[in-house]
Amino acid sequence: MRLRSCIFRFFSISLMVLCFLPVLILSQAKYRTFNQNDLAGKKVKTGRIIGSATCFVFKNDSTGITVTSLHVRMNSTITSIVDSGGFTAFTFGHKHKEFAATGRTVAAGDSVTLCFNVEKKGPGAKTDGWWWDTNGVRVGNRRTKLVGSYNAIQIQPNGGSVLSYLYKHIIKRPNGLLIGYPTDTPNVGWIRYKTDDRKYFPHTDSARCFDSVTDGRGREHPFIGELKNPHVKKHNNNLLGEAHALKLAIVANDSGVTEPDTGTRLGDLIYNDALNSADPANGMTIRRFLHLVDSALTFCRHFTPLDYLKFDSSVSRINRAFDGPYIAISFKPFLLAGTNTLPAFLHPNSSTVSVPAHRLNPSILDDEPETFDLYQNYPNPFKTIEFNLQRAGLVTLKVYNLLGQVVATLLDRAQMDQGQQTVQFDGHGLASGVYFYRIIAQNLDGSPQTYQAVKRMVLMK
Repeated sequence: MRLRSCIFRFFSISLMVLCFLPVLILSQAKYRTFNQNDLAGKKVKTGRIIGSATCFVFKNDSTGITVTSLHVRMNSTITSIVDSGGFTAFTFGHKHKEFAATGRTVAAGDSVTLCFNVEKKGPGAKTDGWWWDTNGVRVGNRRTKLVGSYNAIQIQPNGGSVLSYLYKHIIKRPNGLLIGYPTDTPNVGWIRYKTDDRKYFPHTDSARCFDSVTDGRGREHPFIGELKNPHVKKHNNNLLGEAHALKLAIVANDSGVTEPDTGTRLGDLIYNDALNSADPANGMTIRRFLHLVDSALTFCRHFTPLDYLKFDSSVSRINRAFDGPYIAISFKPFLLAGTNTLPAFLHPNSSTVSVPAHRLNPSILDDEPETFDLYQNYPNPFKTIEFNLQRAGLVTLKVYNLLGQVVATLLDRAQMDQGQQTVQFDGHGLASGVYFYRIIAQNLDGSPQTYQAVKRMVLMK
């Protein structure tokens, strides 16, 4: 009976440990968010190999002699010391390929490991010679080659890289990413972002609803209907910028671009600040809270100025909680490491099923920006033609029939700003059939660089 009791107690305790283990693991999961300034940064060529990390093991194989310094000559320039092996001082020589390490002793028979970042991009970092000495006197013979380990050093992504990646690979056209609430209610507005543009960020003006937009001449107009891909200068609103950044973080986590890739998704975490009962996000998942923010941005008359300040504070607080360095665990597929575990005001969600992320992400390696884009028209019958300008230019946009005849000139050497552009086109006066639209963009400075593209569209009535 005593043995049976012990076995029962063992399995009971084991079962309790197993029951609590997922919660313990989840509580240690690290999440990742983005900040507006990073997202406004110019993207880098993520993943390009710029050097390598290498480690060497040096053994004092002398007989009974304790050594005080190590001298090494390498076949590649050392760019930084990763692990000094306990030595406290390094004196470098020719082209940073030679060094003397001092400041510790190594007893006979002991080994020391040193690790470096070097300029050599491929495997094969090695020593061309090395030796020990004691008080300036060489100990033993000059050793020959040691081959070090190899790990490629690749350029890490930045916020601009992540913004471009998400809009190119994850956020699909024509739906894009919505901020605000699409509705038939008159005299209200919302935003739809479809392409990457670092001029979406950063927002610096006070948090408020979608009350007005500013045109190119600085004049304000009521914010009514859908606004596509607006730069900050059209509507500068910190709540918009923070909500946009947080939605991008949720999209990234849902699609397996950021950690954690299992357990409670970022958007399903529960916000509850026990120290601030008046926080408007209390008791909600992050997704649900963002739905409330969307409604507040669109339906101005239902919320007060203080509401917008509180919403902005809560969304910004979530973004700050998991901000940090951009470190890729993998470039193919692309996976960003989490930065921090859950703060006191965010909690795991036991009502959601722990499932792996829905991975949509390909590689980010050599993911070069598209310098100029002419997009496929949408919907049919077509109403708009959209394109992206890498820089300001003179733009000509014409529509042709199958005979090559011009049926509409929408732009004729019109000066347009850098970024996403939309041109309205009413095709109801045309017969059903196949048409083509062609864009020509020239630099404002008169240089010969010109971009041209043609797309096909079908009109059915």
